[in-house]
Amino acid sequence: MNARENAIVQKYALSFVEKVSDHADIWDMYDQISDLISIIHDSKLNRILLSATVSREEKADFVRTVRQSSFWQINDLIEDVIRDGHADLLLETLERVQLQISKFKNEFEARVVSVYPLTEAQKERLRHLVEQRFSLRVRNITEELDQSLLGGFIVTVNHKVIDASVRTQLKDIRKKL
Repeated sequence: MNARENAIVQKYALSFVEKVSDHADIWDMYDQISDLISIIHDSKLNRILLSATVSREEKADFVRTVRQSSFWQINDLIEDVIRDGHADLLLETLERVQLQISKFKNEFEARVVSVYPLTEAQKERLRHLVEQRFSLRVRNITEELDQSLLGGFIVTVNHKVIDASVRTQLKDIRKKL
């Protein structure tokens, strides 16, 4: 995404969050935006939106089929993006809206990669560690399993990383030798 497109996406996201910042259901909106992002990814809709061979009208029609949010604010955002001819930036816009909501609330999604599933007690300790280390609140922890870590974990939250994996520790030792 170039600087111009980034500015457009940022404009949409900031405008949306400004409108809904006091809304009691802001996290429900966040969740519906997550669902829309999943639909776009799962349906490969973004390929259509980025395609130069698909007309603006066809892109708009495709997007309108998935914009069935129960929040008029989300539907209006999507309609604005379409109307302004930026359907190709819809996915990035929705992702940026999520980021802006998280920043506004200082509450973020945490992604944990580990070799084995975490217990609830481990998740709570990890939540506390992340909240203390980064001075933010963790809204939700999503897990991903990766045997190549060998042990330990990697936590990513708000573009910050705690890498306590055995794989990384072994790489660090190898570099020092």
